Amino acid sequence: MTADSSDCPYQLQTLAQTAIEPTTRLTETDEIRLSAAKRTVDQNYYELDEYIDGDLRTNPVFICRADRIQEEGFEALRLLHNYLASLYSLNEAIRVLCNRYTVDAVELTSGDFTPASGGTDASYYGRKLGFLRGLRTDFQHGGFSCLTFDNAGELGAFNGYHVVFDRHAFVSESGLRDPNRFLRWTNEAEQRHPISYIGSFHQRTLQEFYTDVEAWFSSS
Repeated sequence: MTADSSDCPYQLQTLAQTAIEPTTRLTETDEIRLSAAKRTVDQNYYELDEYIDGDLRTNPVFICRADRIQEEGFEALRLLHNYLASLYSLNEAIRVLCNRYTVDAVELTSGDFTPASGGTDASYYGRKLGFLRGLRTDFQHGGFSCLTFDNAGELGAFNGYHVVFDRHAFVSESGLRDPNRFLRWTNEAEQRHPISYIGSFHQRTLQEFYTDVEAWFSSS
């Protein structure tokens, strides 16, 4: 039975659509597993942040010589891919541990983190995560087909570039099943600069979600 939102103070409960509770506290081994998954995401974020010359949230520009755009651009995409892959792994770790520490009748699936239906029962975290899961899925199947480099201006012998999301390519060329399901919770302005989106997502949305997850695991 789906619980009323007022009965679900934790985001994991909203994802599960029922007021699930942990049966016991995490073991030391599982605490380490969860913490390691979060540290990996943080490390990949810091590496992306160090590579980008501008602020990730407001002006994520990387600077290189024009004749080096292919090499430097590939490095930006590699770091972006690493972040998204580790974010997926963190969500999977949370999902598996949540299922392990709840009754058998309740089971979170990968799809629960980004409901394809687009219904209002999606958690705030799930709504914000949807776009990033779409990018990761495209990377797996389309080879960065939805991202391009936009020249943001010249700085002497160097140029500044933004990584820009191509919505048309994502919808028409990615080969994903119903790609629009990953875009329903974001607008085109948010999608245009995915690294900027990640900056806000990591510093606020993810941190709040992870703190909430820790509180849920400690609530038994």
